[in-house]
Amino acid sequence: MPAWIIKSETYDPDVALAIVADQRNKGYNAWIEDEYGTAVDEQSLKMNQPVATKRTLLDRLMGPLFIAAWVVAGFFVVYLIGLWIDHY
Repeated sequence: MPAWIIKSETYDPDVALAIVADQRNKGYNAWIEDEYGTAVDEQSLKMNQPVATKRTLLDRLMGPLFIAAWVVAGFFVVYLIGLWIDHY
């Protein structure tokens, strides 16, 4: 028998709990995952506590890498302007 995967995305914990409860009432095995694919404790969602998520190294470096890319692009543009001015 094939396995069916149904995904739904929401930022509201009450909606997520309602969807999971509805799927379980229909006889499906349902759970809640965070954006990284790890299971979330439903009791903490019911108590309206924030759910701790673990950020990856890539997530932590996205901001500094974005800024560094803009700095490198800026230097490249200044270099090209310098070559253009030097040419004439």
